[in-house]
Amino acid sequence: MDSAARTYSEFNYNRHMEELHRLHKGAFEYAIAAGPYKWSRVHCPQRRYKMMNTNFAECINLCLKFARQLPMMTLAEFIRNMLQKWFHDRHAAARSMRHQLTDAAHLVILKRVEKERNLDFTSLCADYYKRETLIDAYSVPIMPVGHPSSWVMPSDILSRVVLNPKSKRQSGRPMEGRHVSSSERTTTQSCRRCGQSGHNSRRCFNPPMVNEGPSISVPDEYRRKCGICHSIGHNKQTCPEKDSTVE
Repeated sequence: MDSAARTYSEFNYNRHMEELHRLHKGAFEYAIAAGPYKWSRVHCPQRRYKMMNTNFAECINLCLKFARQLPMMTLAEFIRNMLQKWFHDRHAAARSMRHQLTDAAHLVILKRVEKERNLDFTSLCADYYKRETLIDAYSVPIMPVGHPSSWVMPSDILSRVVLNPKSKRQSGRPMEGRHVSSSERTTTQSCRRCGQSGHNSRRCFNPPMVNEGPSISVPDEYRRKCGICHSIGHNKQTCPEKDSTVE
């Protein structure tokens, strides 16, 4: 059922529906009675599914990747400060726009109506793309909370005793990243020393990669010399005159 709803091909839609009819006839009849245009992408009469979805939850998770290790109060202050900056910057950017629509929407419309100069294209656009809607979206102020010593707390709140949660920490190192979905592509990390995968530079026992680019010759006066004979090409541990000097 989920595959039939998500596919954009009518051939795949019919194939998934035939499989659904073979596995569960009641579910097939229920889906057909509900109307495929309501839940199927291939039969959708207009562009309406996921057009305004930017996956905001994943965006917030990425921004809090390192802040999640902070204490609870510090994390809350970090989120407040981040949202306050976001709203301030976007509200200022929306107020600086000169047209009734947003700059991106205005540019797209201008390209489409170059041959129709007398058309009032702003009346054909939804309110989502208008400048006033963008200003109102970021007009809600996010005020700083101030220092805890300046907070005015009601007496009934101060009298409450909040105990630590009864939870047992699991063994092992806590997981910092999130569980990757099966539909996401996994990236393979390679060692920056030898270029191979499966380990990092700290646990690398392979020889380093050889740079095939043009080599730079170092003058002899800048090369490291032996501490015994003051020649280049070896050190005092492998110096041929080491034994004669000791004698």
